[in-house]
Amino acid sequence: MENIFQNGSKWLRADFHLHTRADKKEFTYLGDDNSFVNDYVNQLVAQDIQIGVIANHNKFDPGEFKAIKKRARKENIFILPGVELSVNDGANGIHCLLVFDFEKWYTNGDDFINQFLTAAFEGIENHENENTRCQYNLETVLQKLNGHANKGRDSFIVLAHVEQSSGFFHMPNGGHIQQLASNKLFRQFVLGFQKVRSFDKVNDWKSWLKGYIPAFVEGSDPKCLEETGRPQLQKDKEKRTFVKVGDFNFEALKYALTDFEHRIKDYKPALNNAYIKSITFEYGRSDVETIDFSPELNSLIGIRGSGKSSIIEILRYTLGVPLSPVAVDKNYKDGLIENVLKSGGKSVVTVVNKNGEEYRIKKIYGQKEDIFQADVPKPGISIEAIFDMPVYFGQKDLSHKDTNFEADFIRRLTGTRLKDIHSKIEHKKSEVEIAITEIKKYKNLSELKRDTETAMQNARHQLEFFREKGVEEKLKQQTLFDSDVSKMSHTDESLKSYLKELESVISNNNYFFQQEMTGSAMNNDFFEEAQALIQALKTEFEKLKTAYGNSIQLQQRYKELMDSMTVKREGLKEEFAKIKREINEETVNPDNFLKLNRQIEISKLKLLEIDRLEKKRKEWQDDLSTKLTELENLWVEEHQLLEKEVNRIKQTTNKLDISVEFKGEREKFIDKMRQVFRGSGIRDKDYQEIEKNYKDFIQIHNDSSKLNDILNENHLVDFKRRFWENLAELLTFKVNSRIIIQYNGKSLDKHSLGQRASALILFLLAQKDNDILIIDQPEDDLDNQTIYDEVIKELKKLKGNMQFIFATHNANIPVLGDSEKVVSCSYDEKKITVHSGTIDDHGTQQTIVDIMEGGKEAFSRREDIYRIWNIEKENKK
Repeated sequence: MENIFQNGSKWLRADFHLHTRADKKEFTYLGDDNSFVNDYVNQLVAQDIQIGVIANHNKFDPGEFKAIKKRARKENIFILPGVELSVNDGANGIHCLLVFDFEKWYTNGDDFINQFLTAAFEGIENHENENTRCQYNLETVLQKLNGHANKGRDSFIVLAHVEQSSGFFHMPNGGHIQQLASNKLFRQFVLGFQKVRSFDKVNDWKSWLKGYIPAFVEGSDPKCLEETGRPQLQKDKEKRTFVKVGDFNFEALKYALTDFEHRIKDYKPALNNAYIKSITFEYGRSDVETIDFSPELNSLIGIRGSGKSSIIEILRYTLGVPLSPVAVDKNYKDGLIENVLKSGGKSVVTVVNKNGEEYRIKKIYGQKEDIFQADVPKPGISIEAIFDMPVYFGQKDLSHKDTNFEADFIRRLTGTRLKDIHSKIEHKKSEVEIAITEIKKYKNLSELKRDTETAMQNARHQLEFFREKGVEEKLKQQTLFDSDVSKMSHTDESLKSYLKELESVISNNNYFFQQEMTGSAMNNDFFEEAQALIQALKTEFEKLKTAYGNSIQLQQRYKELMDSMTVKREGLKEEFAKIKREINEETVNPDNFLKLNRQIEISKLKLLEIDRLEKKRKEWQDDLSTKLTELENLWVEEHQLLEKEVNRIKQTTNKLDISVEFKGEREKFIDKMRQVFRGSGIRDKDYQEIEKNYKDFIQIHNDSSKLNDILNENHLVDFKRRFWENLAELLTFKVNSRIIIQYNGKSLDKHSLGQRASALILFLLAQKDNDILIIDQPEDDLDNQTIYDEVIKELKKLKGNMQFIFATHNANIPVLGDSEKVVSCSYDEKKITVHSGTIDDHGTQQTIVDIMEGGKEAFSRREDIYRIWNIEKENKK
C-alpha cells in the first residue's frame, strides 16, 4: 500500500459529519446491500475525502463501521467512529458529534461506545431517532467522556451545525453558554464547530466563551449516498475542510484540531517553494540509505556522532553548494563526506523545482555530478540550470566572527541572483589580461628602435669610406639587387601573415554562417527580413572564401616570381665576383660594403615594422583603457545590484540594518600591496598613504603622479617595476564593497554569540525569496526562550513557502515546530542508519522522547516536577 506520508505530513480533505445506511431513519440507500461498502468508499474517493467521521444519530454500528474502515484504508482513507448525540440542552436538544479513538473504545471484544450510548439513553425508547434526546446534558457528557479518558479512552466533540435549531448557539441564552465555557472540560473536549456561517457573530461567541473558539470544520451531513462527502454551500460557495496530518491515528487528528491555526484550512494550501525530495547514499557493497524529505520542516535528530552532520554535508556536497571561505572547520566538514561515502561511494539527491519538475542529481564521490530527468540523462547542464541553490549554514557558521562574515552571509542569501554580473566581470577580466599580454609583447620596442637607428647610422658612417674609394659606384648594381631581394622577402612575410589572418577569420566564422535563424510565429515578419540580411552576409562571406582561395594562388605566383629573381641572381653571381676582383684596394673588402648596405636596408624595413608594432601597441593600450573602464563600470553595476538585493533583504525586518560601502574593504587593498611589494623596503605608512589617495590599482595605473610625493626615488622605481611585472594581477584585483550589519543599532560583531545567532537566524527566516534553508544545529548559541518565542513561531508561518532541513539536539524544533518529517540517525559499524517518520507517527514520537528527552522515565519525571512546581505556584496565590 502506498505510504502517502512518505514525504511528511499532508493536507487532506476531511468530512466531520458523515452518515451511513445504518442511520436507517435519516439515510437512504437504494442499491444492493452487498455493494454498499464499496459504493460508499467509492463515493468518498470521488469527493476526495481522506479523513471521515461516521456519526450516525444516537447510534454506532461496529460491524458496518469496521467494514467501511477496512475498505477505506485500501484507498488511503482514514475513517473514525463517532455518534451524532442529541444532548438534553436547549429547546430542541443540542447535536454533538462525538469522535472516538476506535482502538481504545472498541478493544478485546468490549464495545465501550455502545456501552456509553446505552447508559446515555437508559429508559428512553426509540433513541435512534434524530431528535431523541439522551438523558445527559452537555456538562454530563463532558464528565462521562473525561471518565473514559482517565481510563485511557480518548475522544473529542465537534458541535454539529451550530447555528441551526439543534445547534449549540440556539441555547436559550448566552448565559448558559458562558457557564459551559467556565467548565475546563469544555475546552478539553470541544475541539470543533461544524457549519459556521455567521462569521460576523464570532466576536460575540468569543466573548461568551471567554476568548475560546475551537476550529471551524465542515461535514456533508448526507441523507443519501450521492450527498456523502459533497461540500455544502454558502452563497453558492462550496465549503470544505482540509486537515494537515502525518499519520492515520486518532491523536494526529485531535492535535490538528487543537493547533487549528496551522493545521486546519478551508482550502488546500498550495506548495510555493522548490524543495529537496530525497537523498540516497550508497557506501560499501550493500549499504544504502534513503531519506525522504518533506517540502516543509525536516528535523534530523540523534545523539552526538550519530551522523546528522554527515547527512547535511553529503546533501550540500551533492548539490554543489560550496563551503564558504569563512566556514568553520572546513576540513572536518569535508572529512564527514569522505568518511561516509569513501572511494566509489555515491549519493543521489532528488529535487523538485518551482515548476514542479523532478530531477535526480547523482554524484560519485570525487567526480562531477550527473543530472537526470525521468531517468533521461541531461548532459552538459549544471545544477543551477534546474534548481536554485539552497541557503546553507554548517555547525557554528551562524555565530562565527570572521572579518568577512557579513559579506559572506549576504553572498549566501543572494545566491545566484548576481551570477550574471559575476560572469560578465570574469569575462571582462579575461579581456583585460589578454590586452596586457599583448602589450607586454611590445615592451622593448623603444629600445629596439633606438638600437636599430644606431646600427643604421653606424653603417652609413662606415660607408663613407667606401664612397671615397669609389667602391659604391662599382658595386651599385649588386647593392640595388640585394635591396630588391630584401624588399621582396619582406613583402612575402607580410603576405603570409595576411593569409594566415584571413584563414583564421574564415575558420572562426564558418560555423555561424551554417546556422539557420528561426523565430516564433508571432515575429515571423521580423525573422524573414533578418534571414534575408543574414543570407546577404553569407553571400559576402562566400566571396571572402573565394578571395582567400584566389589569394593563395596569387601568393604561389609571387613565390614563383621570387624564385625567378633568385635564378637571375645566380646568373649574375660571376659578374658580381668579377667586379669585386677588379677592385684593387688592399684596405677595401667589397663584401663588407655589401654587408653594410644590406644592414641599412634591413634596418629601414625593421623601423617600418617597429612603427607598425608601435601603432599596434597603441591600439592595445587604448583597448586596455577601454576594457578597464568597462571593468570599472561592471564593478559599479555589481555594487548597485548588491545594494538592490540588500534593500530587498532589509525590507523583511526592522531589527537588522545593512549598509554597503563601494570598494569599502580598504584593508584588503593594503594587504594586496604588502603581498606584491614585499621586500621592496616600502614602509607601512606609505601603503596607508597610497590607500588614502587611490581607490584601487586601476587608479594608480591611470595616474601615478601622486606616488612621486609618497615614495622616495628608489622605492618609486621598484614600485613601478613590480607594478609592471604584476600588471594583470593588480588591474583585475577588485576591492570589494564593505558590508556592515547592525542589530538593534549596534554592529553585529559587538553582540554576544547568542544575540548574533538569534538575529541572523530570524533574518534568514525573513528571506522569503529563498526556497530552502539548511542549517546544522541552528540552536547552537540560542536559548530555548528565543527558539520558542521567535524561531518556532516564524517557522510555522513560513511552511508551504520554504523548506527547512535542520540537524538539531533541541526538542523544541521538531516538537513545538510541528516538524512534518523527523529523521532519527544512529552510527554503528561504520555506517549511518536512519528511521524517518512524521511527528504524528507513534514510533517517531517515541524516538523523540528517547533521544531528545532522555527516555520515557526522564520525560515523565520532568513532567511530575513541572506539575509540582505548578501546584506550588497555585498554593502561593
